[in-house]
Amino acid sequence: MELRVGDAMTKGVIYVDPKSSVQNAAEIMKNRNIDSVIVMKNGEGAGIITERDIICKIVAARIDPKSTPVSQIMTSPLITIKPDADIDDAARIMRDKDIRRLVVTNKGNIIGILTDFDVIRVEPALHTLIEEHSKWDIADISSADGAVTGICEVCGNYNENLKPVDGRTVCEDCSEEE
Repeated sequence: MELRVGDAMTKGVIYVDPKSSVQNAAEIMKNRNIDSVIVMKNGEGAGIITERDIICKIVAARIDPKSTPVSQIMTSPLITIKPDADIDDAARIMRDKDIRRLVVTNKGNIIGILTDFDVIRVEPALHTLIEEHSKWDIADISSADGAVTGICEVCGNYNENLKPVDGRTVCEDCSEEE
């Protein structure tokens, strides 16, 4: 039996208005323990904002999240998939487009989100396929002085001076412990 996107997707999508501040979106994500919200404009999905968007486009750039609307940093247009699509096809789309989420639509309505974790949860064999393109490109997040900004893979804290240690990107404190 082939697994379908609808069998694995996360239901109960949370929405924000394009004028909502990044701070508001981050608070919603924290309070609901989610890593993304859909930006809705005039009843239609206009984009998506993720934790990574907030880290890379706001925190690392030292931009004020309270005064920045989500419309300025959202990823748009949404990449969508139907609930009856095969889970293998969803994994290939994620790999090919280097994304971690697909918005699930039915008759033009958003009914869920399929994440890379959802795919791996129902079909562990697809882990390798998704992982092929889900690693951060260190060159893309390196600063001019060679420091890497992001989340330490050991302690999980944001840091502006990460370095590679044994195939992981870690902060100075954790690199000394390794």
